[in-house]
Amino acid sequence: MAVQTRSDVGLTMILALVVLALSLLPLTPAYGVVVDDLYRATVPVSGGSDEELAEGYRQGLARVLVKVSGDRSVVNQDEVATVLEDAGSLVDGRQLRTSGDDSRELRLQFSRSGVNRALADAGARVWGMNRPLTLAWVAVQDGGDRGLLAETGESSEQGWSALLIDEADARGIPLALPPADRAGDRRLLSEVWGQFMGQVSRASSGLEHDLLAVVRISRLGSGWQASWLYEGAGIEQSRSVTAETPQTLVEEMVDNWASDLAGRYGVSGGAIESGPRVRLQLDGVDSPGAYAAAKRALAQLNPVKSVGAVAVTPDHIVFEVEYEGELSQLRQNIALEQRFRAQDGQQADREAGEDNDFRNLQQTLYYRWQQQAVVPPSGDEGG
Repeated sequence: MAVQTRSDVGLTMILALVVLALSLLPLTPAYGVVVDDLYRATVPVSGGSDEELAEGYRQGLARVLVKVSGDRSVVNQDEVATVLEDAGSLVDGRQLRTSGDDSRELRLQFSRSGVNRALADAGARVWGMNRPLTLAWVAVQDGGDRGLLAETGESSEQGWSALLIDEADARGIPLALPPADRAGDRRLLSEVWGQFMGQVSRASSGLEHDLLAVVRISRLGSGWQASWLYEGAGIEQSRSVTAETPQTLVEEMVDNWASDLAGRYGVSGGAIESGPRVRLQLDGVDSPGAYAAAKRALAQLNPVKSVGAVAVTPDHIVFEVEYEGELSQLRQNIALEQRFRAQDGQQADREAGEDNDFRNLQQTLYYRWQQQAVVPPSGDEGG
C-alpha cells in the first residue's frame, strides 16, 4: 500500500490550487514560434562610407518596418518616409562584413521601442514576436512535371522551396514544409493539387503547425499562376495571383498571407508594451518550496519581466516567461543559474551559438530543476 507523506500532501494541494487558478484565467492564443529576428536586417552595401552606411540603414529599417507591421505599403507613408531619412538613429547595433568575393553586407539590430513608436506615430499596426507556424503543402506543375515541395534541410537550396522560405522569412512568417519523405507520395500530391483541405489536414496530423496552406502553382502562358487555401486560427483565405516570374509570384502570395495575419494579430503600435513570451517546461519540481524557488529564480533573471505557471502535471510545471531582448540572451542568463539544467539537445544548441542564426526559434524551452546547485570547493579546504 502506498503511503502519502505530509510533503506529498502539501505538493498535491499547491499543485491543485495552481491548476484551479489557471482554469480561471482567460485563454490566450498559443503560438508555435517566437520570431526572434523581427528587428534585425541584413542588407548589401557597396562600402563603409557614411553615405553608404546611411543607405544601408534606410534599406534595413524599411525591411524591419514591413516585417513588424505586416504591411508592405507602410514604407510609402509620409510619416514613415521621414523616419527612414534618419534610420541611423534607430540602430542599436551593426556589423559590416566582407565575403570572399569582396562583396559587403551590413547586419543591423534596430531599437524595438523606436520601431514600434515610429509605426504608432504613423498610425500603423504592430504584429508581435509570437506568431503562428504555417505548414505549407505546395504542388508545382511545370510542363508535364508535377511535384510536391518538401523540407530538404539545405539552406542553399535553389528553386521554389528556397523562394518560399526566403520570402516568408523576409515577412516574419514562421513557415514549415512537409518532411522529405512525403515528397514521393503520389496520392498526397493529388490531394494537394486538388486542394482537398480535409484530407491534407489529416495528413498534417503529427506535424507541428498552427495554420495550413494548400497551394497549387502552374504555368500560365509565359508566366505563372498560384491558387491557395489558407486556414486556421480564425483565418480563412482562398485566392489566386498571377505573375511573370516565380519570385514575383511568391512575393504576391506571401504578401496576402502576411496582410491577413497582421490584420488579425496586429495591434496599434502604441499598445505594444509587453515583450515576447516563451514557455519553459521544468521537470523535477517535487515540493511547494521547489516550485516557489524555481519561480523566484526565473523572476530574478535580468531579461525577465514576468513569469507565471500555465500548466501543471505530476511530472513537470510549464511557466510562461515574458522577457526583453533576444531569446538567446534569456537562455544565457538561465545558464548562469546552476539549478536549471538544460534537457537533451538544448545545451548543445546554446553552445553552438544563436547570435548569427536568423532561424525561427521554437517557443518551449526544456529544463530540469536541481534544488541543490553544485558548488565548487573553496581553495582553502583540505589544505
